[in-house]
Amino acid sequence: MAHIQKYKASSVGHMLAHYRRDKSSLGRENIDPKRSDANMVLGHYKNKDGKLVVGKVRTREGEPNWATVERRIERVNEEAKAAGKRATRKDAVVMADVVVTLPENVRRGDEGKFFRMTYWYLSKKFGIENMMGGFVHGDEVLKDGTPARAHMHVPFTPILDGRFNYKQMCPRTFYRSMHKELGDYLERALGYRPEIELGEETRARRVYADKSADIEKVRKSVDDGIVKPAEQKAAQVVGEAEQRAAETLRAAEERAAELDAAIKGKEEELASLEAKAIGESDRLECLRQRADGVARDVEELRPIVADVRRFEDAGRGERRQVLDSIAAGCDGLAGRVRAAVAGIRLKVEELRSRISHPLEYLMPKPKAERYGIDDMKRDATRAAAAWNRSHAHTQPYSRSRGVR
Repeated sequence: MAHIQKYKASSVGHMLAHYRRDKSSLGRENIDPKRSDANMVLGHYKNKDGKLVVGKVRTREGEPNWATVERRIERVNEEAKAAGKRATRKDAVVMADVVVTLPENVRRGDEGKFFRMTYWYLSKKFGIENMMGGFVHGDEVLKDGTPARAHMHVPFTPILDGRFNYKQMCPRTFYRSMHKELGDYLERALGYRPEIELGEETRARRVYADKSADIEKVRKSVDDGIVKPAEQKAAQVVGEAEQRAAETLRAAEERAAELDAAIKGKEEELASLEAKAIGESDRLECLRQRADGVARDVEELRPIVADVRRFEDAGRGERRQVLDSIAAGCDGLAGRVRAAVAGIRLKVEELRSRISHPLEYLMPKPKAERYGIDDMKRDATRAAAAWNRSHAHTQPYSRSRGVR
């Protein structure tokens, strides 16, 4: 099985330290330092016949490192500058790593040859000048402590046509075809076919795992980039809306209290006006009754006034008759006045009795002595006789032409 990883400049130094098994990388739980003898580094060198071969090599301590990659970046930039092209982008992929795991069907004793021939195949694929060595790790263990299958890291710089161009050097078609090509190459070299290619079931599980990982990455990216900011924004909007709603409600309640107070004041003012209106209505009714009484009095006095005027113009014989008419009118008016006065006196006495002797109010009242018609006639006759006596010696005058 094989897979490929790509790295930008910021990750190169860390990964190379892991390949070299620097002390900084030995603290990992899956590395057993006691099994470090199972590790080796492969590289190109010329044999005694001058032929370029791949085998176990001894590297300088601390190499390859970031400086190795940096020198290649500088060389590419110098060539680009000379050709009038732009320098390598800071976010460019400057190193890739093919990881090949030792298949279970590789025969005992063929392990070294398997890794050497794999390194040869990848060197031809990516260019010997781009290779940085083959780091075989046999010191890793599983969680239960049992040795893991040995594997090899093959780091390289993806320089193609004088430029760092990982996408063109390692397109998707390369990854899909690499397993079959490598399997064919190893089958010719070993005489049997190592199980580099994944079985259908294993491939399905790997695809499912990869897709699940991709989906999880997308989900996390969506959560971090869209969902969480949207939730935060929604929470902020809801909080602001709740605050504005609370302020609006508080203002409405204050306004309602003000309106209630204003309405109460208006109701009190209206009640006061109604009370005044009732008082004024009572006063108007009293005035109306008084006006009606005055009108009745005026109407009753009109005949008497007419008789008085007629008396002045009447002759002596007629005056007696006129005087009787005046006496009769005065008799009726005086009777009504006396009756009204008597009624008022009765009401006053009744009120006084209520105040001073409450119990007497409940007792039967004696009938008031009334001023009768005979009394009125007697008084009128006396008044007429007195008037005649006072005018007995007065000379009559004639109204004709003003002569006495």
